[in-house]
Amino acid sequence: MAVGKAKAPNTESGAPVAPTRTSSHTRFKSPLGNGPSTLPPPPFASEAEVTGLEWWLDAHMALASELLWLDQSLDGSPERGPHTETIRRLVAEVEGVRDALYALYCDAADPRMRSLARSGSLLEKQVRGSYAWCSRVAALLGTIMNGLRSGSSPDWRAAKAGFRVVAEAYVGPAKALREAVRALPIDFTSPVEPLRNLPQDLEQLFTQASDLQGTLAKRFG
Repeated sequence: MAVGKAKAPNTESGAPVAPTRTSSHTRFKSPLGNGPSTLPPPPFASEAEVTGLEWWLDAHMALASELLWLDQSLDGSPERGPHTETIRRLVAEVEGVRDALYALYCDAADPRMRSLARSGSLLEKQVRGSYAWCSRVAALLGTIMNGLRSGSSPDWRAAKAGFRVVAEAYVGPAKALREAVRALPIDFTSPVEPLRNLPQDLEQLFTQASDLQGTLAKRFG
């Protein structure tokens, strides 16, 4: 059911209770039998409601596929040293950004988000840029993983150079977007407001992305 159309059920006393939120992802076994994959359930009630946001789901699924390959490569790598564990931690941080982006996608199901999520908006630029950056991070980690899987040591000089290119695509917290969210005519303190978590979801994206950028800078900067 779309977030924007969710209705708060009533308790026996007649008091409303908060509607449930769509979870950011579902874990299930890959048909290849190579471990779990992280793919999202649809937060929308019909195909018509996703109009204008198809690019968002496409970007999410593309990133999910890239991260699944990395997870499988880590699980199948003969290397079990500190380098592999470093890559595993970085992949987990990218997954944190991915999940934060999907939480915002669920928020975007609400009709009141249409103006904020329209083409060319601050939110669209933040989301598109975040997915593009995460994809570049995943590609960098994949290159390092290929070196580990080959049995040779990765080219760390090339990895550092690759990070500098990736860092240029980093999309930091946007104060204007934060203010635009807060300016929406929504009572974020209401326990039955479907969009009550929107400001926190946005901050979670900012935090997860900032933490990942910081970790990358410490390792490759």
